[in-house]
Amino acid sequence: MARRKNIALCLEYQLALRGGVSVLVENLLAGLAPHYDLVLVSRDSAKEFATSPMASLVQQHFHWELTAASPMTARELAGIGVDLAHFHLGGNYGFGNRYIGHCPIPLLNKKGIPCCSTVHSVIDPLNGFCGPEKPLWFKLALLPIAWAGKMHSLLHTKKEIAVSQHDLAKLQRWHFPLKGRYLQIYHSRLKQAPLATNELARESIILNVGHIAFPKGQVVLAEAFTQIAAKYPDWKLCLIGHVAEKEAAARVRETAKAHKLEDRIQLVGERHDVMDWMTRAGIYVQPSFFEALGLALQEAMFRGCPAIGSRVGGIPELIDHQKTGLLVEHNNAAELARALESLIANSALREQYGKAGAVSIRERGMTFEDMVANHIRLYESILQNA
Repeated sequence: MARRKNIALCLEYQLALRGGVSVLVENLLAGLAPHYDLVLVSRDSAKEFATSPMASLVQQHFHWELTAASPMTARELAGIGVDLAHFHLGGNYGFGNRYIGHCPIPLLNKKGIPCCSTVHSVIDPLNGFCGPEKPLWFKLALLPIAWAGKMHSLLHTKKEIAVSQHDLAKLQRWHFPLKGRYLQIYHSRLKQAPLATNELARESIILNVGHIAFPKGQVVLAEAFTQIAAKYPDWKLCLIGHVAEKEAAARVRETAKAHKLEDRIQLVGERHDVMDWMTRAGIYVQPSFFEALGLALQEAMFRGCPAIGSRVGGIPELIDHQKTGLLVEHNNAAELARALESLIANSALREQYGKAGAVSIRERGMTFEDMVANHIRLYESILQNA
């Protein structure tokens, strides 16, 4: 019997953070476990990882810190006979690829271990490398260093995955000499299932799921809701997710209080029954200022919830305007209010968009099974040519 290949998934975060990247890596681990022996590199401590459900799927775990030396990471993976390493980057830059010599990918490549990577969120090179708060002259001065570091890492990467066509186009444009290294795979944790129907009565709930922060747009959504709340007294706005920015949560509460809507604009907090909420909600809204794809939006549409989203990032790949939902300009409360009203006032349109959206998600291959199959095809292609 042929030896099972040993695949390492390398994550910059803790699985326990439960952010989008961590959740998707967990689902990828679950899907790959029947096919490969798995190694995980993450910021979880040994104690934290021991209590994770993923511990039973992984043959070995290495703790990684931002200050960890890249040669150490490369030696550890090479020492246990890893056949391929897959690095998951929260943005364009990660695992030390800002600077030549700081990233484990070239070091692993030199040891004969092929690598691929996934960019889970694309930020332009100027802001991604230095941060948006730095002056323009400073960012321009460092751009050559940023570009060289990324290109050096990419040169030693067999393939780099973008999570949407929007992100793919940006990455290929920014790193045009190596644009052939890029491909796109949709990520999803949605298991294939019969099409959702709207036979069960949905409630008068406008839902958003995601960490509470200004870039996620909940403040704008709350303002939009105040513009139509008096006309539709049966409807309420529910925001599910942990508070990442206290100021954003405070603004939502202030907006609710100013319009005497404290009982109808609700910060629900984190929930373990999010999928049930998506099945019950009458409308789902993704008002983000930027979004690689929109995992929660994808899941709501899969469950037949009519959706509204910002015309940013990968969201238009999920919502086909006026066919599977509505698109609005980000940070525009008045336009969002009009979109909300158009759906609230028309139950037939809500049902139409809900059904069409559920079909579209499946047709576009945005399921767990498709994600796993596409990764296996990529891994096998890399391993055969290694």
